[in-house]
Amino acid sequence: MQVFDYSDFTQNITKVFNTALVDEVIINNNDGNSYKLLPIDNENIKGKSPLEDIPSIKADITTQEIVEILRECRAGI
Repeated sequence: MQVFDYSDFTQNITKVFNTALVDEVIINNNDGNSYKLLPIDNENIKGKSPLEDIPSIKADITTQEIVEILRECRAGI
């Protein structure tokens, strides 16, 4: 992890961006706040949902059964 203060960030912005491609970058602002700089990959720019990479499971259950289970759980609260 690389930590830059605000003045280092503004003076070396290209270096900070290049560092963020390979390592976690934290920028400490003058007001005491910290920010994490994360690169956006091309897939996310194109609108691909990060949820698309989560594998699904096949379950032998209907939507109605799921609704009934949720209602029973919520009724007990």
